[in-house]
Amino acid sequence: MHRTLGFGLIVLAVASLLDIAPLKQAHARIQCQGNFQVTKYGPVATPYCEEEQIARVARSYGWKVTASEVHKNPLKKVYICQILGGDIRLKGSCASYAPESYGF
Repeated sequence: MHRTLGFGLIVLAVASLLDIAPLKQAHARIQCQGNFQVTKYGPVATPYCEEEQIARVARSYGWKVTASEVHKNPLKKVYICQILGGDIRLKGSCASYAPESYGF
């Protein structure tokens, strides 16, 4: 009886530790402020944060798009930029795809 109880407590302790492990990893997530990644050295412009911004602005227009879709599908980024690139919030993110850069 005592052996089973001891084993059960060990399993419970390991399960508790495994539950806490993902919480510590959540802090390592990239944090963006607009087009810029927040680092301990200050803001740094990164393509990742620019794509996050593109998805955020598209959602504000009612588009059903996730940041993951924009990260994984470059054509999705181009399409959104061609349609919504005139929005001031996308000037940095969509600089080469915006309608005013077509040269017509």
